Amino acid sequence: MTPSERALRADAERNRQRLLDAAQALFRERGLDVGVAEIAQRAGVGRGTLFRNFPTKQDLIAAIVIARMKEATDYGRTLLDAPDAGEALFGFLEEIVGRQQLDRCLFDAVAHTFLANQEIRAAHADIVGGLDDLLSRAKEAGAVRSDVGAMDVLMLVKGVCEAASALATTEPAVVGRQLDLVRAAISVSGTDRPLRGRAPTLADVERAHPPTPATVAEASA
Repeated sequence: MTPSERALRADAERNRQRLLDAAQALFRERGLDVGVAEIAQRAGVGRGTLFRNFPTKQDLIAAIVIARMKEATDYGRTLLDAPDAGEALFGFLEEIVGRQQLDRCLFDAVAHTFLANQEIRAAHADIVGGLDDLLSRAKEAGAVRSDVGAMDVLMLVKGVCEAASALATTEPAVVGRQLDLVRAAISVSGTDRPLRGRAPTLADVERAHPPTPATVAEASA
């Protein structure tokens, strides 16, 4: 590769990263209704550059999700040498939930095409592999049950994310509490650790999801 070709490739990669950064920032600020023209403007590139990198908005969303998943996997690898294998595992679970909540609208947007996108599936497999490595270390240290698997844990974490989506605005401590319940469920001596926050109630759920006028009208019809 010639120096000019290397420079062009580096410039193209910088433009791609600018687009990812701009899109992520705008999606976090205003949701997924942001137009591609505004994303390109925030990134400082033309719309043609955007469409060369991401032919559709869905491609752009998927690319951000994949990047976030890879970052989580990289973080998990840094925990493999942590002195406390149990805390490393639960720290990784907190990280996964935190990333999902920060970019919740993006993860929700790809949920229905999750298995159809090969790159997302590969990134997910990497997360499962990293979690399995951390879980194996925690088992060897006697910190967690020997009969629990990585997918068991991920399904519990999915429940935490669902609880966060439903109640985080009215009861922010629900995330920590649900993660404590996950810890209690898979730890050898989980009952020794008090749960954070308070138990959510039906009233919490109703406050978080008040009925709309249309719902009330349908119910009374």
